[in-house]
Amino acid sequence: MAHDFNAALGLRPGDEPGSLILDPRPEHEIAPDMIHFAVLTALGEISAASAVGASVVPATVTVHLLSRARRAPLVGTGRVLRKGKRLAVAEGEVTQDGELVAKVIVQFALLGV
Repeated sequence: MAHDFNAALGLRPGDEPGSLILDPRPEHEIAPDMIHFAVLTALGEISAASAVGASVVPATVTVHLLSRARRAPLVGTGRVLRKGKRLAVAEGEVTQDGELVAKVIVQFALLGV
């Protein structure tokens, strides 16, 4: 099911290991040439979840919007900050043209434990 969402959003694997690329479409915009924060949040959260390397569900999500995202390719890269037996904390950074536009920090519940 999650992969259907990723495909519907337009995500594809990035050039770097663990990275995802999104080529924004008109329906991702909240205003002309301005990407909706929910799209940035989803890209950051999915990148963070991918970094955990297990089946997870988000428990808390914190989003830091740092710069306006335009209708140009976005790259999401995840990194695990801490992983325990039942919970993991990871971050997803969203960049555009090498500039950090959003940072998403997620606490995940690990499924199947």
